[in-house]
Amino acid sequence: MVASLLGGVLIITAVLLAGSRGRQQPKVTATAEELSGAELFHRLRQFHGHLGPYAVLGYRLGGWLLHRLGCSKYFGAHITVTGPGVTPYTCLLDGLQLSTGHTLGKRNLTLDIAADQDEDTLFQIEAIADTGGKVLRLKVPQTVTELFAEWMSQELTEEEIFDRTLSWPQEELWQEVR
Repeated sequence: MVASLLGGVLIITAVLLAGSRGRQQPKVTATAEELSGAELFHRLRQFHGHLGPYAVLGYRLGGWLLHRLGCSKYFGAHITVTGPGVTPYTCLLDGLQLSTGHTLGKRNLTLDIAADQDEDTLFQIEAIADTGGKVLRLKVPQTVTELFAEWMSQELTEEEIFDRTLSWPQEELWQEVR
């Protein structure tokens, strides 16, 4: 009896989930603005395993993208990152995944590895809202690698890197491309 009832609940749940694929979006419980600095630091460090500037930059970029697109977390857009496919640069993807809820597994976050980017550009990012089709394009300039390398040579703590990356002027970290 219990097994039959449990089986029925599982079938109903599966049907509901399949019927709402892509339409029902989970409620966002916390955004970057709602988290304290300490909680954000902890969550990002726990998700990524350590904190470096690229993961923090990805987190910051993701929040900005969702806000500018006016879409919700998890299923609101498709984001394509074009750039190098090696660490530490790819750490940006983990920050994006955490802040947007968009993931490589759901295929609403994609990495296109580019060997021959514009010499002034480290990453190009395109985000397309699922509803309305609004498109945002931005680039992370190559100068960001120099800035982050300078910070790393100073042997800053994770907390100092986190604080600097969150507070650094956005226009020096990325620019919208029109």
